[in-house]
Amino acid sequence: MRLKHPDMRPTGAPIRLSFDGREIAAFQGETIAAALAASDVVAVREARSGAPRGPFCGMGVCFDCLVTVDGRPSQRACLTKVEPGMKVCSSPLADLPTETRTEAAAAEEVTCDVLVVGAGPAGLVAARALAVAGASVVVLDERLHPGGQYFKPLAPSHEADLATLDRQFRDGAVLRQSTLAAGARILNDATVWAAFSVQEIAAVVAGQAMLFRPKRLVLATGAYEQSLPVPGWTLPGVMTVGGLQTLARSYRVAPGQRIVIAGNGPLCLQTAAELIDGGANVVAVLEAARRPGLAQWRAVARAAAADPFLIAQGARLAGRLGNLLHWEARVTRLLGEDRVRRVEAGAFAIDADIVALGYGFASSSEIARSLGCAHRFVARGTGSMETLTDGEGRSSLREVFAIGDGARFGGAQAAMAQATIAAASIARDLGLEGIRSDEARRTLSRSRRFQAALWQLFDAPPLDPATIEDAAIICRCEEVTAGDLRTLIAAGHDSPAVLKRKCRVGMGRCQGRYCASLVARLTTSEVGEFDLFAPRPPVKPVPIRALTVEQGEWGGHKEFVPPDMSRPRESEPLAPETVDTLVIGGGVVGSCLAYWLAREGIETLVVERDEVNLQASGANAGSLHVQLLSFDFGAKAQAGGGPAAATLPLGPASVALWREIATDTGQDLEMKVMGGLMLAETARDVEFLKAKIAIERQHGVEAELIGANELRRLEPGVSDVAIAAEWCPGEGKINPLLATYAVAERARALGARFRRGSDVQSIERTGRGYRVVTSRGEIACRRIVNAAGAWTPQVAAHLGVTVPVKGAPLQMIVTEPAPPTIEKLIAHADRHLTLKQMASGAFLIGGGWTAGLDEGQRLSRALRSSVEGNLWIASRVIPALADLHVVRIWAGMNVNVDGAPILGEVPGLPGFYNCVGSNGYTLAPVLARLTAEMLAGRSTSLSVAPYSIQRFH
Repeated sequence: MRLKHPDMRPTGAPIRLSFDGREIAAFQGETIAAALAASDVVAVREARSGAPRGPFCGMGVCFDCLVTVDGRPSQRACLTKVEPGMKVCSSPLADLPTETRTEAAAAEEVTCDVLVVGAGPAGLVAARALAVAGASVVVLDERLHPGGQYFKPLAPSHEADLATLDRQFRDGAVLRQSTLAAGARILNDATVWAAFSVQEIAAVVAGQAMLFRPKRLVLATGAYEQSLPVPGWTLPGVMTVGGLQTLARSYRVAPGQRIVIAGNGPLCLQTAAELIDGGANVVAVLEAARRPGLAQWRAVARAAAADPFLIAQGARLAGRLGNLLHWEARVTRLLGEDRVRRVEAGAFAIDADIVALGYGFASSSEIARSLGCAHRFVARGTGSMETLTDGEGRSSLREVFAIGDGARFGGAQAAMAQATIAAASIARDLGLEGIRSDEARRTLSRSRRFQAALWQLFDAPPLDPATIEDAAIICRCEEVTAGDLRTLIAAGHDSPAVLKRKCRVGMGRCQGRYCASLVARLTTSEVGEFDLFAPRPPVKPVPIRALTVEQGEWGGHKEFVPPDMSRPRESEPLAPETVDTLVIGGGVVGSCLAYWLAREGIETLVVERDEVNLQASGANAGSLHVQLLSFDFGAKAQAGGGPAAATLPLGPASVALWREIATDTGQDLEMKVMGGLMLAETARDVEFLKAKIAIERQHGVEAELIGANELRRLEPGVSDVAIAAEWCPGEGKINPLLATYAVAERARALGARFRRGSDVQSIERTGRGYRVVTSRGEIACRRIVNAAGAWTPQVAAHLGVTVPVKGAPLQMIVTEPAPPTIEKLIAHADRHLTLKQMASGAFLIGGGWTAGLDEGQRLSRALRSSVEGNLWIASRVIPALADLHVVRIWAGMNVNVDGAPILGEVPGLPGFYNCVGSNGYTLAPVLARLTAEMLAGRSTSLSVAPYSIQRFH
């Protein structure tokens, strides 16, 4: 329904749009979500399971309101303005466009004194003060209009006389106008998608890429509402209190006929009153706190002393709601099928078709975390990671300030005071004068006293994660339940990083905002700074078409001696023990070694200093390569390409072993041998492929050159820039997030043992073998297999052995799911590219683009130029990609050798073996099996002579 207000009116005549063929009335200037809500349409799409979903957060965080708009998929209904004749569909496109698109322009670079991220109360106050002081200031905000979640400005769809509106509207309008008048530049519809460094802030503004290089960065990113994960909280019609209030205040809309507002705090009371004033039917307000009584008189007095206006306003709101307000009532279950129909709160139950939930706020600290600012975890509500700052808002990075609710929740008044204090400090950094902060410090002190007293009045029982029902969905994006997580945790997969790999929790479009804290709290009672999912770009999904910029490619991989990147979950000492064979390294190679050694009946212990499958193996793209990649042959190849060519017999053998392992484990590893295509764009590419095919055939690899017609027959989604291709039918793909764990589990079932959190600190020869000292105790063994991947040299160095292996951080990119578009594994004859579509429908884009290393955070990190170049070549050859969004970008520590593995016993060190290769995931089964055959004293099934460490001497 359209809410009524005597002093607010639409700015124009209604327009029409269609939603799934149904005509919808709308007003120009409002969002699709608002127009649909006015027509009581709350289900706008389907989740992967087919369950209906609708707008939830109302602020572009949850991505549950995605719709297809005029052929553009995955548009957020809550942030997309309506246009006359617009066609909106709840389902994604059945087929993506296939025509080649014009590449994006290189990002416009903007230098400024201060970049402010967030145009809410804190961001606008800081920007205004600094602009007045003479700084050049740019403000970025994702919403369509400045003001943030607190001020919620009236949308252009409506107009009103400012003097007749409430104080919140008036103050917001004055702040926006004065900030612009001061000279600050405010850019709305601006998504900051990555902070590669303080001086490299990447954003997409109105669909165009921009790069900001400020002297000082102010993060005023605000907070988003938390909701208790109860059964039914993903039903259409369930939304946050703030999302419902945005519809009411900004767009003068309320969906549904019976509205229940449930949560904790005064926002619930304010929203209910505003809806009632507009004519909506609010049937209940469920407050989780106990009704304030005489016992809280001291808190009331302190709140009144700090801010008598707000405490009086709160009392009036509670009085107005009367019998609608139910204290000590926390939602336990939401019922319905097509939409929510009923609310249960313990013994209390009521029918409703709209339910707004608001149980606290989580700071939007994603950018600060990605930059490496220090944080702490606060278990308020479902939990929040808060940025640590000094008294002036400065983070642990001197150039970065974090203010307002984006640093820690404290309300709008505190946020604006913090903004002035931070602005004064920044002005001093820049050599500017004129910003006084004395009054702001007094205001901040009063605001904090008020907030402390307020939350004593609204003190609600804390959330105990153990009480969450197994049926409740924890991860809204991937539909992972509490029961799913508890089952995995009970099986030993008890860290967020492992759970993410095992069941995709946190891998959806919202980037774990609603589940990360709960996942961490389910795994440990004390959540630390690094216990959430690792921060990765993009901060929010970003359109590929905005980032497709050609970049120079081959300069050789950036090789590193990788630091210790582990964060072990277990560290308690263990008793000394003796084992026949010790495998060092719990990646895919170590897991396959455990599997084959156990099958040989050899007693085996695998030690891993972190968790199984967390480094190169768990960050792998999952391609099963049989042919040589373009940089393994010809002028780009290491050591002239000879070692890489010598590995060719291993590829088909290893793919066959992967099939055997998949059958033996009885699990679906999402393995498929569907063939690979290496594309040629020029006559030179064709000649390159001809020469490469000749070498591959000499080594028994099936490959042939095909022309454009045959290429299009095999893969219609390839663009017409490809004039020919190498067709290699033996190539395929596998899901490394499933396969490594399946191998390790099967190895355990066969008798192998794994020990995590065990960093090898020393190795020495003994009369009978080796004595290995780890961070958790000593291990005596007869033999050692060094399978530490990029860390192989450090392990070998304990025995004085030099192994010529380096780490090479490489990046991968994954898109949102899409309709079936390509089937084959795609590569390029002259560009870095591997590309495939996974079982989920997402595209996984890799190919060896170099990444960087953040030693402070102990993380491999993506590089902007690599992201742009990788997306450019990917969307050049598969044009459908341009219409999709990037969901995750990450970097893994690849292994760089000379193109061939290093296998076998080290001369002079009987019983000490190396097992390492640069094409580790494809070749892991065969490398491990060959090593197991050597340890079993048998002749190897394939010659290992080309892979001896002696070739380097």
